[in-house]
Amino acid sequence: MPDDGAQKAELRRAMKAARAACTDRYDRDGALLENFFSLSFKGAHSFFLYNASGSEAATGGIAARLLAEGKEVYFPRVEGKTMAPVRYTGQALRRGAFGIGEPSGEPYGGTPDVCVLPLLAADGEFFRLGHGGGYYDRYLSGKEIYKVGLGYDFQLVGNVPHEPHDVRLDALVTDKRILIRR
Repeated sequence: MPDDGAQKAELRRAMKAARAACTDRYDRDGALLENFFSLSFKGAHSFFLYNASGSEAATGGIAARLLAEGKEVYFPRVEGKTMAPVRYTGQALRRGAFGIGEPSGEPYGGTPDVCVLPLLAADGEFFRLGHGGGYYDRYLSGKEIYKVGLGYDFQLVGNVPHEPHDVRLDALVTDKRILIRR
């Protein structure tokens, strides 16, 4: 469904309110973690995760488990209008441009195998609605990378307004289900 701007703004407002009202986030995050690791990431060694903030679905347990399995973990660092993956090994994070913890160090020059994206909403066509900065769409454009949207089941909606530059996900993982784009 093409967007006129107002549709995305209203959906963002509604989903932020729904996430803020969620009182069982801890249980949902546990189920989400299990669902994420039930996916097969054959041959994947490097994972670019968002560092959850506020009411976003948690990624700390995913990062810890990936590190324990010997995988490479990267968190985003915002640099102006771009975002770069920076290696995370468990070190302290510094407050970034949006108040989100970011690792210091050199940006990764390659492309991680898997990118885990935050979302405010997603639909069955694998379009996601983010916060509106376009950072993930710009970063992912033209890259061969497996894209996994992570969110709570109530964030799945009938249709997400989208534009031609919006990058579609390959999989959606929630606390109740896993959807794979075929």
